[in-house]
Amino acid sequence: MKKNLHPLDRAIRGVVGIVLTGFALFNGDYLDEPVLEVLIGVFGVLNLISLLSGWCPVYHFAGISTCKNKH
Repeated sequence: MKKNLHPLDRAIRGVVGIVLTGFALFNGDYLDEPVLEVLIGVFGVLNLISLLSGWCPVYHFAGISTCKNKH
């Protein structure tokens, strides 16, 4: 897997991942729909995985790269 995420993109994904995962785990009674909680949690975890790996499968399939290539 070739990295395709710029460090700023990774940082934003990290913040989004932490916020969404935390919200899904600790939202209390704000959301009454368990399916929505799971979807939010999965989206948050996927963002954290992209943060750690530097690779986004959606970017890969779309042919997008925000990572600066050093030639």
